[in-house]
Amino acid sequence: MRYGFHLFPRFILTDPLKSQLDETVVYTPKTLPAYLKKYWKQRYFLFSKFSEGIWLNEQSWYSVTPESVAQNIAEHICNSCQPSVIVDAFCGAGGNSIQFAHYVDKVIAIDSNPVTLACARHNAEVYGVRDKIEFIEGDFFEYASGLKADAVFLSPPWGGPSYLEEEIFDLNAMEPYNLRTILQTSFRITPNVAVYVPRNSNIVQLREVASDIVPNEEISECLQTDNSTCLLTYLHAKGKCRAICAYYGDLAIPTSDDYEEIDLQKDS
Repeated sequence: MRYGFHLFPRFILTDPLKSQLDETVVYTPKTLPAYLKKYWKQRYFLFSKFSEGIWLNEQSWYSVTPESVAQNIAEHICNSCQPSVIVDAFCGAGGNSIQFAHYVDKVIAIDSNPVTLACARHNAEVYGVRDKIEFIEGDFFEYASGLKADAVFLSPPWGGPSYLEEEIFDLNAMEPYNLRTILQTSFRITPNVAVYVPRNSNIVQLREVASDIVPNEEISECLQTDNSTCLLTYLHAKGKCRAICAYYGDLAIPTSDDYEEIDLQKDS
């Protein structure tokens, strides 16, 4: 593989905002930390417009949702409940928010890390959807009570790549926010919630938690629509399962005959 050093347009390299950040957000194969080297080969899988100046800080390299996966999630949510406003509660570098913005009137993107949020804002500009996203720096739980939205998307921190070391990932022990906490908070905004979790997650927890959390009668009734409290989808890309997305409320209705057979991006 040949590596070039004309990966980023000049205006990106001299962007004054980048110089104000406390972390590196533009890397080359030589400057990328050793433990992240494997992700360099996946850069266009993460963002198809990577060479147009995408920003990623260290944690974003392994935490951002790959573009084809984010697109599938956005299509499912928007086909299921036709939302006008979506909350992306842990937006990271913006992979999901960007895809949502192609379908809805407004995305509310929240992240507590200012550098990661700067990456998301910048990446949205690269994709031409910056004007459809409201970026909020802060903790989702602090803002949740004042949010109005038709759907909430959750991609909480998994604790880094170490989740792969566990045979079954315990979602109730997930830190700093466990499954029950994030769902309980989200259901107060809307019953239409999607949560993106590791592929080795405990699926029993995903199925059972909704029936245990009943904020009010209206949400409880909506969650039981069509006798389905949860739709689990195994998201495949490039020949392997990347993650699980669990859908609740009106989102828990299949829009494809067989999610497990979907391969969003086959190896070329």
